[in-house]
Amino acid sequence: MSRQLTIGDRPVGGAAPTYIIAEAGVNHGCDLGLAKAMIEEAHAGGADAIKFQTYNADTLTTRWAPRYWDNPEPSGTQYAIFKDCDDFVRADYEKLFAHAHEVGIEWLTTPFDLESVGWLAEMGMAAWKIASADLTNWPLLRAVASHGNPVMVSSGGSTMDELRATVDEIKRVGNDQIILLHCILCYPSPDDQMNLRCIPTLQAELPDVIIGLSDHSVPDPSVTVPTAAVAVGAKVIEKHFTLDRSSDGDDHRLSVDPPMLATMVENIRRAEAALGSDEVRMLDCEVRAHDFARRSIVAARDLKSGEALTADHLIMKRPGTGVCPTLIDAMIGRTMVRDVAEDQLVTWDDVDGDPPQA
Repeated sequence: MSRQLTIGDRPVGGAAPTYIIAEAGVNHGCDLGLAKAMIEEAHAGGADAIKFQTYNADTLTTRWAPRYWDNPEPSGTQYAIFKDCDDFVRADYEKLFAHAHEVGIEWLTTPFDLESVGWLAEMGMAAWKIASADLTNWPLLRAVASHGNPVMVSSGGSTMDELRATVDEIKRVGNDQIILLHCILCYPSPDDQMNLRCIPTLQAELPDVIIGLSDHSVPDPSVTVPTAAVAVGAKVIEKHFTLDRSSDGDDHRLSVDPPMLATMVENIRRAEAALGSDEVRMLDCEVRAHDFARRSIVAARDLKSGEALTADHLIMKRPGTGVCPTLIDAMIGRTMVRDVAEDQLVTWDDVDGDPPQA
């Protein structure tokens, strides 16, 4: 079982319920009212946290870096798209942070520069998120890790050696509260490339790290992929979130809306309940079926005292409250010491000799 840590007052990992993050990103379009509404809807849908992204296009990308995701203008630049979504300033994030805590949901964000790490830390971040593309950005990684709170890192586009190096670097700073989110760095991620089997692999390779999923797949009505991730061991789920999946912008189509978020949370909680224990044993709810659906050794015809039992004298029938059929070889050959009518249980009291030792 993986280790456990705390985000805010919520245990994460180990036997704790899956920590569910509604990834708002910049789906608010820098509209403060819309961002506040997303916070409220994420809480209503059952998410443990809502997460935004905090960046400045001028410090994030060169002005000429090409886009790498599907877009009607494939020759456009990253700078152009990020510049459209970086209007929020510290005061806006402080308002959102305060609103989230009034509502009762944890407010998180992904910082993309050192300056924002500084003032976000002053706000009191309960945990940090580092995007897949920044897992090799060690100055940024060191900055967030140095504050001592849990650090979540997405794994998209990485090798196992890179992930080990990233984990080691966070630990070198003195922070061992690490959550690694399996992620496919493709927008959207096709279902047949989600590779959820990597989740148990990562847990085996990094046993002291909590493993989760950052999901970029296009959700089906049941939001199946995150639930499947929980079934194979994910302890944290981050899923993109929007109020309107038809909105313009690259992230909306791979996001869940409020009803889908509620469905996802419900399905995850149901999957958690169904996963239950890994101990193979008979449950209390199975006792009656165990006793009455299994079979016992039964007289196939009227049996008389003094008869030596053969296989033809016996039949295996329900209920299972008599001698177990696994002991049939110990029953055959014994002599009846009293009469037993057809269709009745044949017990050790009905035959000579002592019962076999357990």
